[in-house]
Amino acid sequence: MSRQPGPNALRDHLANERTLLAWIRTGIALIALGFVVSKFSILIREVSGVHVHTTAVHVGTAIGILLVVGGLISTGLAIVNFERVRRGIEEGLITFSPVLANTVAVIVVIVGIVLAIYLVITA
Repeated sequence: MSRQPGPNALRDHLANERTLLAWIRTGIALIALGFVVSKFSILIREVSGVHVHTTAVHVGTAIGILLVVGGLISTGLAIVNFERVRRGIEEGLITFSPVLANTVAVIVVIVGIVLAIYLVITA
């Protein structure tokens, strides 16, 4: 037996899709920032001609990789959350789960702290 969708189902599905797209933009931003951080010390060395310590290059690369992985994790969690909410809309049972937002917030805080330490050490 087929169920009739609720009067707000279309609106809810579209809002869910907009939320997914916002999280994908966040993931892309984290990935792009990771790429920039990873390549920044190489750019400074090439442009300025100043010797950049190899430790700084390795730390920059590690932080960049961490950001890229964080972007991939947030995008993957966004897809999982999208599907969970989609099923909830279809079943008429929506529950709140802060896992995605909390995970991305923790990633951003950790990376921010690591970047701050990196900037202090290399200054």
